[in-house]
Amino acid sequence: MYLRRIATIVAGAAAGIALMGSAASAHECFIASRSANGDVNATHSGSWVILTAADIATFTPPGTDQACVVQFWLANGGPASLTVRSDKIIGENSNNPNLANGKGLDHAGDVFGGLLAAAIAACS
Repeated sequence: MYLRRIATIVAGAAAGIALMGSAASAHECFIASRSANGDVNATHSGSWVILTAADIATFTPPGTDQACVVQFWLANGGPASLTVRSDKIIGENSNNPNLANGKGLDHAGDVFGGLLAAAIAACS
């Protein structure tokens, strides 16, 4: 029983991280240094969408308590929302010095994948 639960948690965490980086997550690129007002204005272009913590909780495996994931996510430093690119992955294989440094373009899976995995483990 215990080993089955561990296997379920590990598989769920892997699935959640994989989904966080898939097309299902709107390509998950975000601008870490953009203001809240800038995030809202970016969505006017149609190339950016807002994912709420509740949206992120849907990237979890079946049987995961999504309300628990949202609570865990927010209580452990996850943002209430992310404005992410909706039409393509940007910055992949880039030499941009502002990629993945918390100041420019970041990928949600890289920044928040561990938090999502921990939330899945706690809420499965």
